[in-house]
Amino acid sequence: MVKYINGSYAYTTLAYGSYVGQVLSTTNLPQKFWYNFKPGNVVLLKFLKKYSLFFNFNVNNKVLYARASGTFCQLIDIFNDTNTCKILLPSGTIKIVSQYSFVTIGRCSNIFNSDIIYGKAGYLKFKGKKPKNRGVARNPVDHPHGGRTKSNSPEVSPWGWVAKRNK
Repeated sequence: MVKYINGSYAYTTLAYGSYVGQVLSTTNLPQKFWYNFKPGNVVLLKFLKKYSLFFNFNVNNKVLYARASGTFCQLIDIFNDTNTCKILLPSGTIKIVSQYSFVTIGRCSNIFNSDIIYGKAGYLKFKGKKPKNRGVARNPVDHPHGGRTKSNSPEVSPWGWVAKRNK
């Protein structure tokens, strides 16, 4: 949650490296007028240096790119004659966008989100994810282990061992 100078509050995404109580700034002034170049500050894309990292890329006042945990975009090239920039998106695609878009400096927080190990299916169930069912429980057209119509080859485990040896 961010508190503005006028007393209003708003929710925003935290940048990796910022901390609680940090003073953030939003500016459309050139870099020589910046007081602090820290992660979490919101600036125009025009004033970033080449190969800078940023997230929460705004297009027409909507945040469209680099919103997930740990993601970021990179500024590849600046074209001052057409007021456009070439950026590298988290998906690996290169996009040409306007220089007058606001971005948040740094990388989106919670960069270790993809390294979480979920212990059991019940944990994911409480998070709202659907369970994965077994191949044997499916129809023969959906999965090689599906149905009871196998006659040529026995059912095997994911490692290739015979699953039902005594039947």
